[in-house]
Amino acid sequence: MRTVIGLLCLFCSWLVAAPLPVKIVSDVLHPRQAEDADMAFRILLKLTEQLEQQQLISTEFIPVSRLREWRELNLHPDVCLYNKVKTPERSSFAYFSTRPIVAFPPHRLVSRVPNQLPELLSLRAAVDEYKLKLGLVDGRSYGAELDQALQDLHHRVIWVSGKDAERRVRQMLIDGKLDAVIEYSATFLTLNASSKALLSFHRLAESSEVIYGYLACAQSPQGERVIAMFDKLLAEPSNQAMIAQAHFAAFFGQEAGYVSDAIATKLAAPASSP
Repeated sequence: MRTVIGLLCLFCSWLVAAPLPVKIVSDVLHPRQAEDADMAFRILLKLTEQLEQQQLISTEFIPVSRLREWRELNLHPDVCLYNKVKTPERSSFAYFSTRPIVAFPPHRLVSRVPNQLPELLSLRAAVDEYKLKLGLVDGRSYGAELDQALQDLHHRVIWVSGKDAERRVRQMLIDGKLDAVIEYSATFLTLNASSKALLSFHRLAESSEVIYGYLACAQSPQGERVIAMFDKLLAEPSNQAMIAQAHFAAFFGQEAGYVSDAIATKLAAPASSP
């Protein structure tokens, strides 16, 4: 009997010590060594690798469409997402990290130059007054104010879904299949000069604040443990500095300092702050 109890204790100890399996699903995933990986994925890798080195988690990356991401999170207790806007609705069925891993300047209306739009306009003016064929990514949150405005104009815009929808929407704009999209200006940095020359960037009245992207995990005991691990990492000054530096390098002009300062301030704030 003592032998059996001893074996059970050893088995239980192994279970406790075993890395927690985590599936990270996203429509924007890159190979671990990809040179063209975007900033958010590079930050995610640096964080997950720290937990893997401590043998706290084992990570599997799974590419899925943006709409399917949230279904997977609801169906499976070991699924996490990254770079997600935290909303009250999403917080009702997902655990979010206390601190963000990504910050972006306000969304811009990105249009083809011939439309000759003003520097600042509202979403409704873009659709009603300027008659733009506007393309958006289905299942994506564009921030509280824009999301509300888009609800009222839902049937007036073109929604693109499926794997890699964000890249396809941008390509549709370059190809002239759309008049405009709503995006972060930094996502067009890698375009060649001739493609960039086609585009103009405009401020939207409904998008005036920095947008933050968080980690989100299934509302399960496993998801809660994973979020607690990432929260601990995000509270470390070294990781906060790494994230701020990544933002400064990823943006250009005045936005580089603006965004890196914003994420640094958000990360340094007390964990209980909104």
